[in-house]
Amino acid sequence: MRIEDPESTLGLMTTPSAVPAPTTSTWRLLDVPRISSLDAPEAWMYRGVAELHAAAEPADLGNADAAPTPIGLVVAMNNQDYRRRLRQVAVVDTPEGPRVVGSALLNFFVRSNPDLAVGVIVVHPEYRRQGIGTALVEWLRTTAQAEGRTSVLAPVDFGPEVAAGETLAPASGIGTVSADLPGVRLAQKLGLKLQLVERRSRIDLPVAPEAVSRFEAEARAVAGDAYRVHTWTAPTPDEWIEQYAALEQALSDDEPRGGLEVESDVWDADRLRVEEATIAAKGDRYVVTAAEHVATGELAAMTMLMWNDQKPDHSDQESTVVLKAHRGHRLGMLIKAVNLREHARLRPEAQRIYTWNNEENPHMLAINVALGFVPAGGCAEFQGPL
Repeated sequence: MRIEDPESTLGLMTTPSAVPAPTTSTWRLLDVPRISSLDAPEAWMYRGVAELHAAAEPADLGNADAAPTPIGLVVAMNNQDYRRRLRQVAVVDTPEGPRVVGSALLNFFVRSNPDLAVGVIVVHPEYRRQGIGTALVEWLRTTAQAEGRTSVLAPVDFGPEVAAGETLAPASGIGTVSADLPGVRLAQKLGLKLQLVERRSRIDLPVAPEAVSRFEAEARAVAGDAYRVHTWTAPTPDEWIEQYAALEQALSDDEPRGGLEVESDVWDADRLRVEEATIAAKGDRYVVTAAEHVATGELAAMTMLMWNDQKPDHSDQESTVVLKAHRGHRLGMLIKAVNLREHARLRPEAQRIYTWNNEENPHMLAINVALGFVPAGGCAEFQGPL
């Protein structure tokens, strides 16, 4: 179950061979205020967090594709209607000015999960093993407790390289993560338990048009005339907004959670409009394909691909859902194939697409594998009491 956020959830993650700092540095912790734009005096903090991710993710994930943009961070911090966010950074002073070398982000659900805190920590590879992560963990713990939260969820992202040695699996036994990752070791040291493993997958572009057409034709042959496909870009048409929100709610309700103690979040048309405004403010764009059940006029399935023109090499697969009553008609393959074709038309320069799946969701995994997605790392979701 991905906890959506505009930046990658690096959680407590580091690589097995994190690069130590050449010398011990003096660092300090600062709270990050909300700002209205990147022209604000405190904007250096947001640029610093973006630069921190751009430095950490190649070491930890193999590339910086998932690194956030500064404006994306600003917009997310100002969107507090459905997810409250607090952030603290670790800073060292350099001749060029202060430099962000660590970041802790706390997420609090506003309309659900009143006891839960989601903690995300990243430390620059050159400044690890200097106590920065420990200090940020303590800030997360005390701040969450002051907010009345009693449970913490900590995602630990990992790259495609599989470390040799012992692995760790959730209670379900589905999916594994290397037990040698420092983030995994730290999560266990803090008393957190692995509850779910998610797979990150990647497909290199372009996908051969004839292959996309074949997937679409095979799916249409099963769906028949009972379903009609619609494709749109922002904003969501008014005629579909309520039903689109219902699909997001169904995804929140039905997505496998493994052993996570997490309630479904709340989705409605108002929230979708807020999310669309946030997407636009970040400079993101998207294309959606949905399947309508002709007999009832109900949206039965949808999928979304999103991208940012500041990061031209890749796009991200966002939500995909098929309502339970309409499964078994190849709608998942149909909407994904059509959306891939539309994405190729709108963004021909893109070189790859990333997607996430719970290892406990074999049906959607099978669709992505058939389309040509290959494993590219994943995320280990740890949870436990504060």
